[in-house]
Amino acid sequence: MKVRYTLSFLLLLFLFQGLSAQDYLLIRKKGSMRRYEYRVGDTFVYKQKGMKEFFKDRITQFVDSTIVMENNIVLIDQIIEVDVQNAFTNRPQLLLAAERTLPTIGYGLLAIDLFNNTVVDGNEFSLDKGTTITSGALVASGYALKVFRRKRIDLTKEKFEAYIVIR
Repeated sequence: MKVRYTLSFLLLLFLFQGLSAQDYLLIRKKGSMRRYEYRVGDTFVYKQKGMKEFFKDRITQFVDSTIVMENNIVLIDQIIEVDVQNAFTNRPQLLLAAERTLPTIGYGLLAIDLFNNTVVDGNEFSLDKGTTITSGALVASGYALKVFRRKRIDLTKEKFEAYIVIR
């Protein structure tokens, strides 16, 4: 029995020997725990030095301090601004879920109350003050979470840094 476990362990060891950790681009504010990560295959939206518009491209490889993409090769020093909306972040998942679901819950609550008041109870079309305030607060808080989320990082400011983590 011990021989079987030992052979199974050795087999798995040889199978997973070729796997390596994945390299990624890390963008963060110095002194902060918030981080944004881009891995191979992610969509990267950035602005280069000397250009006025943002470029959107898919990352294919990281080499030293260079990002190789499908249509471009860019040094990290050439990037002045990054749109971080598509990046993987360590922002709490609760906040990400709340900004999507709170407006839906607010609109749903208002619709259910209107349906219940007009169709089920047979009253005239009218809004209940308490339900309207509650649904408005849910919708407003969901959109506020989305508005106050960081969307772009200006790498020309010294408080932000970007570098490639090679494992």
